[in-house]
Amino acid sequence: MKTKELLTAIFITMAVSLQAKTVVVTVGDTRFDATLENNATAQAFYDMLPLTLNMSELNGNEKYCYLDTSLPTASYHPGTINAGDLMLYGSSCVVLFYETFSSGYSYTRIGALDNPEGLAEALGDGNVTVKFEKDTSAVTTISALGADECVATIFDIKGKALPYTHLSQLPQGIYVVKYGNGDVKKLIK
Repeated sequence: MKTKELLTAIFITMAVSLQAKTVVVTVGDTRFDATLENNATAQAFYDMLPLTLNMSELNGNEKYCYLDTSLPTASYHPGTINAGDLMLYGSSCVVLFYETFSSGYSYTRIGALDNPEGLAEALGDGNVTVKFEKDTSAVTTISALGADECVATIFDIKGKALPYTHLSQLPQGIYVVKYGNGDVKKLIK
């Protein structure tokens, strides 16, 4: 394909978006990956990262911390809380649940750990420091003219993977897009 045709296809129809915002949750030396919801609360939380929260113990099933700022809310009664759920209580209390149980309280969902195995042990019995950071190895999806949506990673010209969530966030330059199927393409913006 000629460069002009490739660029036309890319700039007319290419859209880059985060497949799912992912967060690294670290307790001591233990790392957990979390996937955030696609809502205003999760976006506002994500925009605050990195955060190191001193989380307090409550009820033998959760750790919580009040933020200095309020986040958007869309609270609901989940009924069952699952181990690994990351929720917002009220508008500023971040809660990380480490046990599954029934609840009548209202929360706004932020996200959940992808695999909460070992979370209770990592958090321990008392108060604990928990780090929340953007996962800079985030995978993006790219849609291009005549192609199905596919998984890809964007690299700068030096080979560093980039955590951008939208094509508009990329500064002008030359990028390499590596697709999940192994194809590699150059992107000039």
